[in-house]
Amino acid sequence: MPAATIAFGVVCQMGVSTALRAALGTVFTPLGLVLLVGATLLGVLMGALPGLGGPVALSLLIPLTFDSEPASAFMIMAAALGGVNFGGSVTAILFNTPGTAPNAATLFDGHPLAEQGRANEAIAASAVASAAGAVLGFVLFSVLLPVLTPLALAFWSPEYFWLAVIGLATIAVASTGSVLADLTAGALGVAFTFHGLNPITGGVRFTGSIRYLESGIPLVPAIVGLFAIAEMARLFAREGTVITAANAAGDRIAGLQATASHWRTALSCGLIGWAVGVIPGVGGTVANFVAYLNAKETAAEPSSFGQGNIAGVVASEAANDAKDGGSLVPTLALGIPGSASTAVLLGAFLLHGLTPGPLLIAERLDVVLLIVITLVLSNLIASSIGLLGSNVLARLTRVSTDVLVPLVLVTAVFGAFVIRGRLADVVLAAGFGLLGYGMARLDVSRVALVLGLVLGGLAESNFHRSLQISSGDYAIFYTRPLSVLLIIALLIVLSLPLYRARRERSKADRSSSKQ
Repeated sequence: MPAATIAFGVVCQMGVSTALRAALGTVFTPLGLVLLVGATLLGVLMGALPGLGGPVALSLLIPLTFDSEPASAFMIMAAALGGVNFGGSVTAILFNTPGTAPNAATLFDGHPLAEQGRANEAIAASAVASAAGAVLGFVLFSVLLPVLTPLALAFWSPEYFWLAVIGLATIAVASTGSVLADLTAGALGVAFTFHGLNPITGGVRFTGSIRYLESGIPLVPAIVGLFAIAEMARLFAREGTVITAANAAGDRIAGLQATASHWRTALSCGLIGWAVGVIPGVGGTVANFVAYLNAKETAAEPSSFGQGNIAGVVASEAANDAKDGGSLVPTLALGIPGSASTAVLLGAFLLHGLTPGPLLIAERLDVVLLIVITLVLSNLIASSIGLLGSNVLARLTRVSTDVLVPLVLVTAVFGAFVIRGRLADVVLAAGFGLLGYGMARLDVSRVALVLGLVLGGLAESNFHRSLQISSGDYAIFYTRPLSVLLIIALLIVLSLPLYRARRERSKADRSSSKQ
């Protein structure tokens, strides 16, 4: 029996109730509540600022926790992580700029809703879906941790390769414009990942003797340029305000009702997000796009997605918050980060003298439960902020571009610069801003390019690593049981456009026959 399962079973028999009381006792103290609320607010703010996503936010917070007790340090970081996800959805909805990479899927329907004057409704739906996804994710974490720990170890390089391919395949299925143009954008994103170090030989490639490119193209400045800078250029050219609809607030109650009516979507997409989160290193971008694709293809009217369907926001944000509960499984039980954010969290554990793995669960279950409880509560607080403040947030779309554009551009430049402190990153962001502006004018998906940037390196490195493991035998990609399951999943994904076209044809035939 795996060590993690044994440790969990032993600690369950010895003192779960004691550990739970200790965790709750830490949270529900004056200091604990101040840290919880304060760090959540900080996380929401950092999530809303383009470029300052979960990993960056946690990295900036680590120095502030050096002199803190481990319990206080992990409360601060877990609460900030819980706030980041919702904060990123706000800018995605209002300004067509994802605060974090996983929020990119929210753009498809969130911003069209805002353009229709339903920003308040979209923010409310995002808030409720985020809370529901977080609660679901951490319930599943608590119940299934001992069962799924061995499964996380079952994924090898071939499975990671197929997961990346499935993620790239969603570009074609989720496309709302020209499929060929969006696939080209995705291929361009993959091509950008070839710059820099070769993951197999260690040598540099495609740098053109430019030393800056030796470390590859950094993701955050690219995203900041593609969305924040490009959107501000588009708004500056248009003038006026972000939203021209007469009612730029929308109905908060309608957002609550819409989320309740799409509870099946929230549940299924939350499960998808959590399951993908369990797989180490895959990240939230894949989880959100697969969940969005599931919602689109199981909807009665798939063609309404990308045009302002509230179910698209519910699907993306439920998956986004549920995936954190999944990513904690390999992080805490195995010491293998499930995402970029939990990789930073892993570093914080080591700095405070704790080693994630089976022994952490056995010896410090109170810390594990403290993180889980803090994440759930911070998500609920962030969602409450979204619900109570959605009217104010929605009215930001009525701010004149003369005020908004300089403010967001300054924030974007800061987000591009702050991670590595290199002026060249700001120049790169400006270059991607021009590219993003051109893509927006041509109605080509910028999200597809981001998917290529995120998944290209994952696919290439695991492709070569698999061949190294098998001594060049390609059979490794289709003989392992998990690989076969993923190939079947890929074929299903690729067949969805054909199924959708056939369904729409039959629907058109029925309507014409009735006439």
